[in-house]
Amino acid sequence: MSRAALLVVLALLLAMIVAAVAEWTSRVRTGLALLRRSSALRTLDADEHAALATVRALTGCVHGDQVQVLRGTFTGGAVSRHYPVCDGLLGSIPVLLPRQACTHLAVDNDAEVVLSERWAVVVRLNGFHVAAMRPVAAASRIRGERLETPEEVAMRRGPGLRPSALLIAVLALWAAADASGLLCLPLPRDVSYLSGVPLLAIAGLGFWLGRPRRSAPATAQRVLQVQGRLRAYQRNGQTSQAWLLGKDLRVQLPWEWVNVAGFSTGRSMRLDVRACDGKVLAAGPGWCLASDRLRYPTSGGFWHLAWLGLLLLLQVLGVIWLPLPQRPDLGWPGVLHWQLFALLAAGWHVLMLVVCVRRSVSRTAALGAALKARPAPGTE
Repeated sequence: MSRAALLVVLALLLAMIVAAVAEWTSRVRTGLALLRRSSALRTLDADEHAALATVRALTGCVHGDQVQVLRGTFTGGAVSRHYPVCDGLLGSIPVLLPRQACTHLAVDNDAEVVLSERWAVVVRLNGFHVAAMRPVAAASRIRGERLETPEEVAMRRGPGLRPSALLIAVLALWAAADASGLLCLPLPRDVSYLSGVPLLAIAGLGFWLGRPRRSAPATAQRVLQVQGRLRAYQRNGQTSQAWLLGKDLRVQLPWEWVNVAGFSTGRSMRLDVRACDGKVLAAGPGWCLASDRLRYPTSGGFWHLAWLGLLLLLQVLGVIWLPLPQRPDLGWPGVLHWQLFALLAAGWHVLMLVVCVRRSVSRTAALGAALKARPAPGTE
């Protein structure tokens, strides 16, 4: 088979896959729309709403209170013993259901569901009722409230201007102008003005990475002091852990604290949780995230590696689009070329990368020793 025929076959296969996915998505949306327009059976009561708290916390779905009837066969994925929510298709409609309901599935199923934007959440299934199932934990309780400290506000808002990215963007603009012949007097006729387009893309990426990303509000946000049983859930080895405080509040542990054994005991804890995003900021005496970030700051080696990669890419594209033997003379003598500055910047980032690796090793050891010496998290 020739290369052209192979490309045609691959294009047809890709088009068939895209059409099949689009057709399936359209059928699911149509089914949800028809179910939403059907007459409601009843209204969700308070016990049922409380029983679905774990489903809402783990999946983030926001469902209504109108109960609809759904019938059909069930097609689902694997059921995990360590994850309290399952999903599948019931009568070609995507559904979420508690793990306890899976044992009540039959060939032909009769269910009562409430609808969210993309899912139907099971309330009753072949005699199973969510209000009668055993809860995974008690509901979390709010014990107090405070505002963020200035250190926590700065940590949430993120970094400001990144000068290294802006320097790379300026060098890329310089290289693009050089490759297009704009720096030559007179302008050469044999140089294409489109030669600098890839270098302009690097310049745009540099400006985008270097701009300040402080889009979050500068005012201090509410921090809730919440008491509840902390447990980690994971659907399979390919998904990340989801942490629930009680049965109804999903929280985000800092990556520095995830592997601490004290958070994985499944006991009741009192945590300071930011209300707007669920991130844990403190966990009792000695456990303050802002203090850890200030005392044991990250090395920043990832960004030096990223800047080094962009500089090397800039050098390679500069050589490809503007070979040295064919380089036109500059319009003024004695000017330093952009490649010299790019090489100096690359050497600087290589040096800083070595320094950051050493800092990261010492930081990891110091932080691990400090975490082991602290009292159990979540105590008052």
